[in-house]
Amino acid sequence: MIAHLSAEQLAECILGQPDAEVARHVEHCSPCRAELMQFREALGEFRGAVRGWSEEQASAVLADAAAVPEPRSFRASHQLAWALLIAAVFFIASFIAPGRWGGNAGGSAGGSAGYRAGNDALLLNQVDAQVSRTAPSSMEPLMKLVVEKQ
Repeated sequence: MIAHLSAEQLAECILGQPDAEVARHVEHCSPCRAELMQFREALGEFRGAVRGWSEEQASAVLADAAAVPEPRSFRASHQLAWALLIAAVFFIASFIAPGRWGGNAGGSAGGSAGYRAGNDALLLNQVDAQVSRTAPSSMEPLMKLVVEKQ
């Protein structure tokens, strides 16, 4: 005969899989039977708490799902659409406009082309001057000290 049930044997009884000797021991040993009953009660309370918690969570999720956000007003939606459309037009125009109206306040197309041609020539002259230097501009004072061989 078994002295008292181990934790594993108690778990087997709870699961309904005790061997014959363990089942006989539980029938005749009141301390083991009492411990088994306490274990079953604790598991029952735990089961009830888990079910209660899960029902609360499920009802909270359903309440959140049932809460439908207020739809935007028709006017607010159209205002946003118009604002986005205007922003897109200005964005596209910022790429197109500099090529057509090169910044000349005179307003004539011929004057604008002449103005750009003058700016382009000035820019090319500056680039040519920078590229044709034999030394960087920061080194030019030192170049005056060096005597050139002729």
